[in-house]
Amino acid sequence: MLNRRFLRVKALQEIYAYHQSNSSDIPQSERHLLQGVDELYKLFIYQVTFWTEVRQFAIRRIEENKQKHFPTEEDLNPNMKFVNNRILTALEDNKHLELLRQQYKIDWTDSREDFIRNMFVKMTELPEYQEYMSNGKDSFADDKKFLVTVIDNYMAEDGLLYDYYSDRDLSFNSDYQIAVYLLWKFINDLPSSFNAESPMPPVYHSEKEDKAFVTQLFEKTILHADEYMELVKANISNWDYERLALMDIILIFMALTEFTQFHDIPVKVTINEYIEISKLYSTSESRRFVNGMLDRLSTVMKEEGKIVKTGLGLLDK
Repeated sequence: MLNRRFLRVKALQEIYAYHQSNSSDIPQSERHLLQGVDELYKLFIYQVTFWTEVRQFAIRRIEENKQKHFPTEEDLNPNMKFVNNRILTALEDNKHLELLRQQYKIDWTDSREDFIRNMFVKMTELPEYQEYMSNGKDSFADDKKFLVTVIDNYMAEDGLLYDYYSDRDLSFNSDYQIAVYLLWKFINDLPSSFNAESPMPPVYHSEKEDKAFVTQLFEKTILHADEYMELVKANISNWDYERLALMDIILIFMALTEFTQFHDIPVKVTINEYIEISKLYSTSESRRFVNGMLDRLSTVMKEEGKIVKTGLGLLDK
């Protein structure tokens, strides 16, 4: 579920918080880092159950409309396509998701009469919803297309949902966009064979290896900060080190950690990863600086023999 890029982002956030707090307790920060990884996964599960809750609201509304004193033809014979969405039905029946919901104590009951109603009404007004409900198609592919389109086009920018999560856990704020992407990818990759017995994706691809990666990246970046600072100062040009943004410095230091401490990660992979991350956390000017510095530093460090790669990360490749 959480690939190395997202683990890098969590390490970046924790390193930034570590420096901002002037902390010196690395073990405590590492525990907080791993807790943050779990909180991101928890937010992803929240996002999944949000959709099953919207489906449940739609079912209740259909039943309520049928009980009107003077129901219309549409009330009596409603369009059932959304509530019969194969993906939402499978998720609602999924045993593992229900266990995760209980584990994280996710309960939407306090929101059914206001927040979920508002979200449902907003969804029904979307052109994508109107097209989905009226296109006459009845397939798993069409069900998936509707969900991934709405998630991609609307969830990331939805202030109501963002505020809902913020009211419940402030740590969700920084991870909301990532969690939306995780939800989009999960739905987009979901096979038609997914059913009640299917497992939900785990937090880590490989728990032992990924936990070791993210904690070592965090720890070694902090422990080697003075060494990295001197290296950057010695190779910087047309920039004043003291005026550099802390976020840019951390991104460079994390990349230097991967250059020197993680011998199986190719240099090009590291540079590309931190350029991509900088697009989310830095300005366009900062991105150019980070890119230029990493290119320069990798060249200097190769010449000095400070970068040694083995296996899949063989330097010459």
